[in-house]
Amino acid sequence: MRALTLRKSYAAGLVVACAALSACSGGAPAEDHSAHMQHSGGEQAGGGMQMNMGDPNATPAKDVAGAQLRSNPFQLLPTRPPGLDQAQGTAWLALHQGGTTVTLEMTGLQPNGEYMAHVHAKPCAEENGGGHLKFDPAGPETPPNEIHLAFTADASGKGFMTAENDKRADAAKSLVVHPAEFSDNRIACADF
Repeated sequence: MRALTLRKSYAAGLVVACAALSACSGGAPAEDHSAHMQHSGGEQAGGGMQMNMGDPNATPAKDVAGAQLRSNPFQLLPTRPPGLDQAQGTAWLALHQGGTTVTLEMTGLQPNGEYMAHVHAKPCAEENGGGHLKFDPAGPETPPNEIHLAFTADASGKGFMTAENDKRADAAKSLVVHPAEFSDNRIACADF
């Protein structure tokens, strides 16, 4: 039942989340994400691209056998919107033979709020994580060229999501979380 509720909330959140992708990317030109808005998990999106923005039932990064694991708590950012001063949690990044797995767990979020997280190319102390990490710098601002996690907090303000990518994100420096509808209002950042 929880998985079904999460999937419905996740799908609804994608419409808002995809519209906000470019603003969090560090000022890059806006890209038309309309072809991807209704796709989640491993479904094919426009142009045959895999639009994986997380799976709450995937193996969490901290449980990936044989992985090189990086983990840190989230630090609140001054750009966070009002009402999120209690947000906290942890981010994990697992580098392994199959690629990269990223997991986040948070509390203190707005109940039933929709959120996005992106793997970033800079540490939190530099421009609040800077722009998104891209596997191909000239490629699109969407998965699988980037790692995104879309999730909805539960009624108590807890959030959880895991995303997988078949490429190793060795250059990943941080994970940044923001409300789905306000991508410039970065809530928190965790260094990897």
